[in-house]
Amino acid sequence: MPVNWNGNLLEHLPEAWAQAQRALLYGDALFETVRAFDGRLPLLERHWERLRNGLIQSGFALPPAWDAFFFEKNIRCVAPPNARIRLTVWRSAGGYYRPTDNRPQFLITAEALESAALEWPVVGRTLGVCASVRLPVDAYSNLKTFNSARYVAAAREAQARGWDDALVLNAFERVCEATASNVFWWEGDVLCTVPLGEGCVAGVMRAFVLETAAGAGLAISEKAVPPEALEAAEEIFLTNAVRGIQPVRIFAGARLPDDRTRRLFEHVQARLAAKQR
Repeated sequence: MPVNWNGNLLEHLPEAWAQAQRALLYGDALFETVRAFDGRLPLLERHWERLRNGLIQSGFALPPAWDAFFFEKNIRCVAPPNARIRLTVWRSAGGYYRPTDNRPQFLITAEALESAALEWPVVGRTLGVCASVRLPVDAYSNLKTFNSARYVAAAREAQARGWDDALVLNAFERVCEATASNVFWWEGDVLCTVPLGEGCVAGVMRAFVLETAAGAGLAISEKAVPPEALEAAEEIFLTNAVRGIQPVRIFAGARLPDDRTRRLFEHVQARLAAKQR
């Protein structure tokens, strides 16, 4: 069922606690962050497919009515035309580590955005390598779960060191992802990214960029690499569903160009604009 509390949350605290306690106590929840462009939700079906797969993997009992169209109707009830939308799903109350009710609950929240399209940043990102945490590699690594403590720690480290973002390594000391983005880089004319088996989130924009690049005839390589391998990269960029493509201008103290990345961004923007959902 949808949950949307208006007014003073304290007035609804018993109801909120009863419905959301498994998310709060155990992190027994998944989420999607969806971008709306002038009322369109061009990547919603991809978000739903990832969420659906994660819910099944996590043992939720999916209601028959749940599909992309169901969530599109609910999103349109609360989201402005241009928005960052968060869809959070958690397991119903009951039990401790062993749940007694696998039915899902959901909450949709939305934050208005000014732009009706992805924007190429005037200033690129400064990226460093996180030293404080490592990401596990297991069956849940590709899902968007509430297990975000490591990402928060990496983001705080980036802030303390004057970076815009941090490259986070996995337990094998190889490149995994940034704090809220997948990582791509160019080796000559070859577009490279980290394979999902290295523990990164299965990003919706990551998949869309790979499809767009393949459709444009670009050579693609998914490869596991240590962080020093990126020091030889000709260009680096980050991707997520809200910001699209963000070029990295400085990595390991070196300034990077963004020519190939800019051309790929234009292909991605054109494909998104052509999707009518």
